[in-house]
Amino acid sequence: MGALGFSVTAPILPDLADSFGVSRGSIGLVQGSISFAGVLFSAIIGYLADRTGRRRVILAALTLFSVFGVAGFFANSFWSLVTVRFIQGIGTSGILGVGIVLIADAFEGSARTRAMGINLTGLQMTSLLGPVIAGVLAVGGTFRPFLIFLIGAPLAAWASRMPADHPSAAVEPPARHLRAAVAAMGRDGTLADYLGVLVATFMATYLLHGLGLTVVPLLLEDAFSVNVGARGVYIASFQLGIVLAAVRIGWLIERMGRTNVVTSSFVLMALGAAVTAPALSAVTVAAGLTICGFGFGGFIPQAQAYAATAGGSTHRGLTVLIWVTIIRLSQVTGPPAGSLLYDAAGAGVPFWSAAAACGAMAVAWIPLRRTLAANR
Repeated sequence: MGALGFSVTAPILPDLADSFGVSRGSIGLVQGSISFAGVLFSAIIGYLADRTGRRRVILAALTLFSVFGVAGFFANSFWSLVTVRFIQGIGTSGILGVGIVLIADAFEGSARTRAMGINLTGLQMTSLLGPVIAGVLAVGGTFRPFLIFLIGAPLAAWASRMPADHPSAAVEPPARHLRAAVAAMGRDGTLADYLGVLVATFMATYLLHGLGLTVVPLLLEDAFSVNVGARGVYIASFQLGIVLAAVRIGWLIERMGRTNVVTSSFVLMALGAAVTAPALSAVTVAAGLTICGFGFGGFIPQAQAYAATAGGSTHRGLTVLIWVTIIRLSQVTGPPAGSLLYDAAGAGVPFWSAAAACGAMAVAWIPLRRTLAANR
């Protein structure tokens, strides 16, 4: 459900810009605002999940996500929409972050990575269908897609039936809890890898939300006159690629090994961006997004699993939600940067830049990891 926060609005961004009379360069704030709250609050949400239990946080997150998501339907100005999206973003971080924590609580080892892949598949199936449904609903009115968030009510009722959970040990105040998590990772030799996962996650998600969900709908309308109903289908090709990789992540790791899967993921993201950049046709844009999505789907489940493992069960909420904070930071900065760069330089420059960045990650991450390991 958390994935709907971004996918529902993607195909209607140009129409929202027209409705509020704002520039294409500014409309990226509609995507970025939902993530800004995550930058501010994700880490504290993780701390609360460690201190008070997962159930309370999930219930509060579902309530915020649904109520303020539906409020977008009633927004009568650009800044009122940005505001309700910001509050909805607090719930988004709780849903997505604590969901990962719950999976990590239930699984270990390779089963945890496979479970993360299944979770990502569910998220991306929602992301895949979200733009399609939103595009169809928007034909009858630009703001109608915001009513999709009414689904939060029955889900909150279901979540209220989760068994009450309490931490097995007392959790220290926030600053001490953070220092203890860093110290634990330092003792276990996982801190450098954890920081590397954060950097790689930022880059990959920055490209997804700055380009895939912000620049692409603008490109499809301006270059190929794709209407709002069809726009969602093209955008969903990215999610299709993610699903194809994530659902088989366990098999890919068994056949290729974790290191090769990560390297191949960066290569595919670079290749997909390079295919998209020339914008030869709407079909080639969709093909490039699918390739890029396959790479993203090969990397993220492993990043999630590592973030949930690095600090141990006592600090799991914090380490996962710090990882979520990085995602939110990339989602805040990516959409405005993508739309502004599109306005200034056209669609090709953002995608060629993405191809170069992902290619550099594919080449550099193994030597950098070895250097850091040697200096521990």
